[in-house]
Amino acid sequence: MRYAVMLLSAALVLSGCAANTSGISIDSSNQNVVLGNAVLGKSLEFGNAKTSEVNERLLAQVKVTNKSGDAQNLQYRFNWYDAQGLEVDSGKSPWRQFTIYGGDSITLQGVALNPDAKNFRVSLRNVQ
Repeated sequence: MRYAVMLLSAALVLSGCAANTSGISIDSSNQNVVLGNAVLGKSLEFGNAKTSEVNERLLAQVKVTNKSGDAQNLQYRFNWYDAQGLEVDSGKSPWRQFTIYGGDSITLQGVALNPDAKNFRVSLRNVQ
């Protein structure tokens, strides 16, 4: 909990420099949370990003907890990066919709299509 609060605080400071204003991004390589939507950032809490391999492909998981009492309709998308930090499978990951109810947690998962993927970034935004 304390770790997540520290991440969110650091991200709030950096959010003015963020190019992605769609919502929130979590980067697996350094566990940074980038906020483009402060309201969304205040109502969500994130667990550590985890990775494993499934059929020689990177499996990514991020736990999201809704700290508010209201249901939220959100979308998420994974972007995949190779060991050098270059994006692979650019544009192939669609936005996926989900609802997270007040006080509930959900684990977002994605599997890279490209076997060269070593890191990921997951982005969240409000349904538009």
